[in-house]
Order: sequence, then C-alpha cells, then structure tokens
Amino acid sequence: MRPVVVVALAAGALIVTAPDVGTDAAALVGPDFPAAMLALLSLLLLGAAVWALLVSALASVPSLRGVAVVLTPRLLRGALFAGVTATVVVTPAHADGADHVLDGLRLPDRPVVSAAPVARPLTSSVVVVLPGDTLWGIAAEHLGARADAATIAGATRRWYATNRHVIGPDPDLIRPGQHLVPPQEDHS
Repeated sequence: MRPVVVVALAAGALIVTAPDVGTDAAALVGPDFPAAMLALLSLLLLGAAVWALLVSALASVPSLRGVAVVLTPRLLRGALFAGVTATVVVTPAHADGADHVLDGLRLPDRPVVSAAPVARPLTSSVVVVLPGDTLWGIAAEHLGARADAATIAGATRRWYATNRHVIGPDPDLIRPGQHLVPPQEDHS
C-alpha cells in the first residue's frame, strides 16, 4: 500500500476517533481536578497525533523528508512518548470515577450513591436494606452508639444466621430492597 494512502487512512481514523475538543477544553477549567488532567492529557495526545500524522505525511513524499526530520527533534519524540505513557497510566487510574459508563449494570459490590439521603423505614420487625448498607452497619445501628466492635461482630453473625435464606451464601453481599428480620436478642 502506498504511504499516501496509509496517511489518508490514518487521518480518517483520527477524525473519527478524536476526542471532542470543546468538551475537553471545558473540562480544563472545571472544578474536577482528575477530569481536568485527563482532558489536558487527551488534548496533548490529540496534538501529538496530529503532529505525528503531519510528519508521516511529509515523510511519505520523498522531496519533503528533510522537513519531516527537522520537525522530529529528540525532545519532541520524548514529549510524545511521555504524553502517550501518561495517558495510558492516568486513564485507568481514574476509570473508577466513570460509573456513568456502567449505568444499568448490576454491580452489587459498589454502593449506589444517591443525591439525597434515604431514611430507613422505622419498623422493629423488618429492616429494608438501603443502597450502601452492610450487615455490620445494620447491626451497629440496632445496637446503638455504645456498642463495641466485638458486640457488633457477634450481632452481625446473628443477623446473617437469621437472614441467610434472604442474603444467600455471601454475608458481605446484601442488596438494596432486601427485607431482613432482626435476630431475637437484637430487638430494640
């Protein structure tokens, strides 16, 4: 395949896959520092990709290869390498904040963060599990503020034993909406 065709294909791929420059520019001045850094690295990487495409286009024309060599000093190659490396390292480090990508997927190990706190219905016979609840937290709530860790641990085991048929085999995995019955000795 001719180099000019390869450069044209690369340019088309860059146009299709390039980040939204307007969104990244707006994120640079936003209050979220990780998003601003990611946007900055994204824009730097886009600039480096455009530069690499330009140099490749110039190098594919025999009479312009000298210009391509002038445009690729050692410092610029190092900056391109650093930008690509930083983007590859920083993006996965902040991927956890991108929960909106996973909307609709069931992730039982991640508590759902709601805008407003949800109040637990006040009943002594049934506890409705809310987003972010744990058996430890429910047991501690029912024992009161003066309960120590050993007492809460024992109560947690009793809560699980009483509600194993609802919770299932993993006591660390309770789901919002489940109805748990307090153990006999923990009734308030």
